[in-house]
Amino acid sequence: MPASMTQPDFEQAAALCRGDAEPVEYGIILGSGLSILDELEDRRDTSYRDIPGFPPSTVEGHKGLLSIGRIPGGSRVAIARGRFHLYEGLPAASARYLVSLFAALGSHSVILSNAAGGLRADFTPGDLMLLSDQLNLTFRSSAEAGAVKFGQALYDPSWQAQALAIAGAQGLPVSQGVYVGLLGPSYETAGEIAFLSRFADAVGMSTVLEAQAAASLGLRALGVSCITNVAITTVGLAQTSHAEVMDVAQRASGHLERLLVALCKAS
Repeated sequence: MPASMTQPDFEQAAALCRGDAEPVEYGIILGSGLSILDELEDRRDTSYRDIPGFPPSTVEGHKGLLSIGRIPGGSRVAIARGRFHLYEGLPAASARYLVSLFAALGSHSVILSNAAGGLRADFTPGDLMLLSDQLNLTFRSSAEAGAVKFGQALYDPSWQAQALAIAGAQGLPVSQGVYVGLLGPSYETAGEIAFLSRFADAVGMSTVLEAQAAASLGLRALGVSCITNVAITTVGLAQTSHAEVMDVAQRASGHLERLLVALCKAS
């Protein structure tokens, strides 16, 4: 794998993945255990292993597959079924790969989903949280110096408002909050949870560098966390496992699909 893919590399990858089909409008990254839009019209799948420069997806629950097609009655989308994590031993630049590929495919907007631990006692596993902002505690950056401006909103506020309105109309369990991204891959200690819960609403091991990449490329971004476990409960700390995370994410995928389909059709 090269140290970093270049723009011509992404253009070549886009041509490989798209074939003769039209450009896509939306790029969607799915988090651990999340599975949506399996029934795309004119679906075309490409394994990450077949994309020059892409590392394989090694985390359980990540298929390592790019699906391109049309939402029935709606927009053309590219869905990344799996992402690249720094704890897999990859450089920070790898967080740009999927977002840069979306841009090369023609996307004007990206939706970054993840499975996250809830840091609020009022969360229920399976809830969805729109990212109003983020804390990047990976201490890494996927954007070149100056590409993301001081104080810049990484997640589009008007798109969030539209998503909240759609969720309310459909009765979906969606709220807003701040997401904190860590390097991982370990789950948080009691002390870390106590600290993080003062500043954020959900915690995970992805997304923050992808949001930076989207901003640096001028792409509109929406972040969505599926709350797969609640770290803080009314009686203390809750235990979790990767199997539990994937199980809850799979069960919550229906809500996520309803929200994203309606959002892509409305915007």
